[in-house]
Amino acid sequence: MTALAVPASAQGEGTHQGSAGQPRHHYLSPLQVTSAYYASYNGDLAAGFDRYISRDLVLHGFNGPENREDWLEGDLNIKAGLTGFKMTVLDQILEGDKVVTRWSFAGRHTGTVFGIPASGRDVRLSGISIDRVIHGQSVEHWAEGNFGVFLDELRGETSSGTAHPTAQ
Repeated sequence: MTALAVPASAQGEGTHQGSAGQPRHHYLSPLQVTSAYYASYNGDLAAGFDRYISRDLVLHGFNGPENREDWLEGDLNIKAGLTGFKMTVLDQILEGDKVVTRWSFAGRHTGTVFGIPASGRDVRLSGISIDRVIHGQSVEHWAEGNFGVFLDELRGETSSGTAHPTAQ
């Protein structure tokens, strides 16, 4: 995974002042939150969700609004069904409290994914997500991607010329 390692001091970590001017809360910056969240795909994804994705998340998924639990369950299903699963962050752009992330993940389809039995094919899903981060957690998430192509790859219904994203 390619992740940005930027010192916290350069990221503008959120600190809110309590009484008498003493810091009360210390939050990771939006870029730190999203970088850590995407890194969790290559480790403990459930822990990443618990830490970085708000329980009150407003989700705008590939097929319209969904809920946080279904998102996590679906991504855990994909991860379990792909041997050699690897999430790669290709780009991240910060604007205020929003982070745009261009990402892809890939692996070999060796387990059932969304009811599609293992095919042994190498598959990839790519997309662009926008996270609005408040107080160290994503509170709103938009996602667009090539999910239809991904499902076709799982089923073996794609041509050999299917294009995949590259880091620029």
